[in-house]
Amino acid sequence: MERFKTKASAIIELQSRGYDRDFIIKDEHLVCIQTMQLMCPDDFEIIETYRFDGKECSCDNYIIYAIKSVDDEIKGILMASYCAFSRGLSIHLWSKLSTKLNIKNQF
Repeated sequence: MERFKTKASAIIELQSRGYDRDFIIKDEHLVCIQTMQLMCPDDFEIIETYRFDGKECSCDNYIIYAIKSVDDEIKGILMASYCAFSRGLSIHLWSKLSTKLNIKNQF
């Protein structure tokens, strides 16, 4: 199990393994920044997760997700702060992101 000291080191490692797209959360979907493709929770799998806890504030806490589409065409990274989970996620997306928290990194 790999542990990373920084978010940047986790992202660089994932990119070296082909996770070359960037995702953001938009309402009930993930959006691939490069292609603007919307992915509903049934369209992707969470392969790995890494958690980074900030020292001062809960808004400094992040989870990095390695994500791939179910058709294996897109692999990328979602970096979400804990605060993102309190802002208007659909129950389906929240459930998918929260149940896959088999955290490999805790700092």
